[in-house]
Amino acid sequence: MDKELIEILCCPDDKGNLTFDKKKNKLICKKCIRNFEIESGIPVMLPKDF
Repeated sequence: MDKELIEILCCPDDKGNLTFDKKKNKLICKKCIRNFEIESGIPVMLPKDF
């Protein structure tokens, strides 16, 4: 996952910062601890109420 892209993205629920878990290939919100899958290089970041 591109480091610059991670710096731009934020959690759709609480706008918290994200970190990349290389082992699990997921983005994790530091604030609410939500995980976002990455499929074919694209983060799937839908809000909870979607």
